[in-house]
Amino acid sequence: MPTDRTPAVIAGEIAAIKAQTRKILLISAVEVGRRLQEAKELIPYGEYGKWLENDVDYSERVAYKLIQIAEEYGPGLSVLSETDMSTVPLAKLGYSQAYALLGIPAEERAEFIAELDIEHLSVSALQQAIMDRNNALEENSVLAKKLGSNLEVHQDKVSSLTEERDQAKKEADVREKALWEEQSKVTQLQRQLAALQDENIAARRIKEIETERDITRINHAMALADARYDLIVKGFNDLFSAIKEMAGADPKATKLFINQTNDFIAKTARKLKQFEKNAGTTPLI
Repeated sequence: MPTDRTPAVIAGEIAAIKAQTRKILLISAVEVGRRLQEAKELIPYGEYGKWLENDVDYSERVAYKLIQIAEEYGPGLSVLSETDMSTVPLAKLGYSQAYALLGIPAEERAEFIAELDIEHLSVSALQQAIMDRNNALEENSVLAKKLGSNLEVHQDKVSSLTEERDQAKKEADVREKALWEEQSKVTQLQRQLAALQDENIAARRIKEIETERDITRINHAMALADARYDLIVKGFNDLFSAIKEMAGADPKATKLFINQTNDFIAKTARKLKQFEKNAGTTPLI
């Protein structure tokens, strides 16, 4: 730091700045605040208040405010050119206005100033605007918390209803699965019943065919017996005629044929008696 920078020199610069402006604008307040901070670092501990009172005519409270303004607004203003200064709302702020605006976060300050007619706004009106803004933000915060609380309640209710819905769906799926299993069993039983019915129908049809076959065989046997009976009757008639003709020519031969015929008729009669005896228990075919 230059050796010619002494508290006395700094006090003279501050006095010159104060004299040049009827109203301390922000840019001037920043410059004063920077110098006040510079002097504070040079003056021994405990003597800064006396220096402010005797050499600068500032109270420690005012000096503290100016240092705050320099720290808050200085970095932003230092990057602006003189041409920019005339167009930037911050550069037109008075000391009291700038200090009041410290109640607005730095990132929101420029936007807040842009919404106001800052050059023609009194400090009290600005303070009221800042108070109204902060009150509105606080109300919004309370409302947001309330809405958040209500939202949490609704979310809990939605979550509970969602769980109930999922559980109901799960139970419905279980019931549906059980119903399908029961339906499958019913279908299987119906098929088995149909198969049994088909088997019964087939068995009855087989029985009918067997009966028809037996009847056919019996009818065939009866027809064959009728034919054989007719042949036997005709044969006996022919035999009787032959024996009658043979009786006059050869009585011995005739007697022989008669005996043979009687034996045959006797054997035939015994067989018929046996067939008649077994007719109720033994099939004839």
